[in-house]
Amino acid sequence: MDIGGEKMGIFNKLFSTSDLSETKVGINDTIVDGETIKFADVNEETARKVVALQSGIDLIANAISTLPCYLYRRNKDGERIKVDDYRNYLLNASPNETVVASNLKYNIVKNLILKGNSYTLIIYDKSGKVKELLYLKNVTVDKVKLSDGTVNFKYSFTLNDKYMTVNHHEMINMIKDNDDSCSYKGRGVLEKGMELLNIAASENKYAYSSLNGVNVKGYLSKDTKLSLEAKENLQKSWKKFYTGADKTSTPILEEGLEFKQLNLKPAEIELLQSRQFTIKQIAMLLNIPFSYLVDSASSYNNSAEEALRFLRQTLSPYIRLMEENFNKYLLTEKEKGQGYFFEFDTQEILRVSVKEQIDYLDKATKGGLMTLAESRRKLNLPYIEGTDILLVPVNMGVLSDGDISPISSDRIDKIEK
Repeated sequence: MDIGGEKMGIFNKLFSTSDLSETKVGINDTIVDGETIKFADVNEETARKVVALQSGIDLIANAISTLPCYLYRRNKDGERIKVDDYRNYLLNASPNETVVASNLKYNIVKNLILKGNSYTLIIYDKSGKVKELLYLKNVTVDKVKLSDGTVNFKYSFTLNDKYMTVNHHEMINMIKDNDDSCSYKGRGVLEKGMELLNIAASENKYAYSSLNGVNVKGYLSKDTKLSLEAKENLQKSWKKFYTGADKTSTPILEEGLEFKQLNLKPAEIELLQSRQFTIKQIAMLLNIPFSYLVDSASSYNNSAEEALRFLRQTLSPYIRLMEENFNKYLLTEKEKGQGYFFEFDTQEILRVSVKEQIDYLDKATKGGLMTLAESRRKLNLPYIEGTDILLVPVNMGVLSDGDISPISSDRIDKIEK
């Protein structure tokens, strides 16, 4: 495909060689004649200036940070039982003296998204119990070969202006999208989406310069010849505009002189469409439904269905990863053997509208799945004496040996006995 000089000029404006200098990425010659574009490594500060990316990070991290995470165990019948444990306080109230639990969970998810790793320091008391959990932003990891030939890891960091090194059991290193199962280093969007984030950042710069009148190019036009006096006045005015102290002054165009703009407006060069495409790519990079980043793109009429999709598609990988790491590092070997485990309560995400909730509770109550008291509790309504009863539909029966026996109070009494 042959690309004209006009479009190549736009492309060159978006990717100036002075701004992008480190990593070379080959581009198909049907796009840029076999040339290569230099993409720079993107740091966290630059990436978070991309509004779509920051919105996506906030969407995922805020959703998970508000979810409670509790310790459970399974009894001999496989029933899940919530355990009253001090670690519930660390994960849902205050993990340390400085921050609350939602801050810890937000930063864990944010770092997993951006860098593919998240580090949480475990501080134990004298009895060996977990006392505090501290999120660390920058950690250096070193492989250490032990005397028995096995490989372990040591983590180095600065905390309160003090350089520290801890062993692997004192640090929760959550790893996402590592190259192989033995690698301690994950891959976040700063690495996986380097090219895309460079494009998004360049689009932002170009759009800003266009909207603010920067780099406006053009020429002066007049049907007839300018007088010598008009030429001299124009020269003085133009020189003052570009070299004088007052850069806000405006050159005066005399004798019907007109300025003809050469560079195209953002809408004319389809920059807006390009930015829309970039947002779609960012949504795919974050595994977020596009409708969550652009409200007008929503195609879901059922909020419950949309919330379920968001939970399964976007949040579940992070939730599962955090649960597994909490199980690995915050439980003793004895507790693991006794069936203890941490689990996030995702009901808040699946909370539906009041109408949908009432419809659900109405069916559950009339179908005998919930008592009236349980349904009222779901709606945060006060308890009423006598509502701890299960309603049984009278138009139902029991099929046994080919015979249908209607449900009656006598039959229920016999079943209970």
